[in-house]
Amino acid sequence: MYTLRLYQDLLESNTESNSDQEAQHSILYVHEGSATVNGQFLGKDQAVYHRDVMAVEAGPSGASIWRWELVRSSEPNNLIGGEGIRSRLRMSRHVRMFQLVPTSKWLFRLDSIMNNEGSTGLHSHPGSGIRCMIEGHLRVESEKGECADSWKAGDPWYEEGSYPLVSTSDPGETATFLRGMVLPPEYVKYPDTAVWIEGTKSCKSDWKSYVQSVVTLL
Repeated sequence: MYTLRLYQDLLESNTESNSDQEAQHSILYVHEGSATVNGQFLGKDQAVYHRDVMAVEAGPSGASIWRWELVRSSEPNNLIGGEGIRSRLRMSRHVRMFQLVPTSKWLFRLDSIMNNEGSTGLHSHPGSGIRCMIEGHLRVESEKGECADSWKAGDPWYEEGSYPLVSTSDPGETATFLRGMVLPPEYVKYPDTAVWIEGTKSCKSDWKSYVQSVVTLL
């Protein structure tokens, strides 16, 4: 069985991980500050995918990082260690709508729904994932899946894509959030994954792609 996990890593100025982080598949997003990941510089609101190992070093103003990992469920939690570093697991979920087995291929994607305004109406997705609030307030309601009420930056919630749900922003307000998702590989060319069960999309929003990779599970 395979698990999708979301970590929050807070690194003080110029600190670095005391060893390479080992994970089958990782997507790292810089929320605040900057970081160098395996020699690649990332500024605020940038992300990168890495496989197998990852070395992280914070920039001069430190770094607040959100990190998604797709790993075997038997793997221990992969906290970043080092002086001046605080790392914690924020959410862990088994992806149940697919049979994730060794050698199978999946699309591992990080994107963002930006300035979501209003209510989506009932919809589903062809893949599952852990969301992470960036700004605003969003309520997620589902009869079969998980519900959430997210209003702080960093609040996570899980959407099992096959379970229909409704997402609603506060009246007159907008919400922006990240989506770390596992999808069938053919969706590599499709930006919009929602399937609208009640007619068409009834909210306003923008979409941003950060990084995606078709990965092979080990």
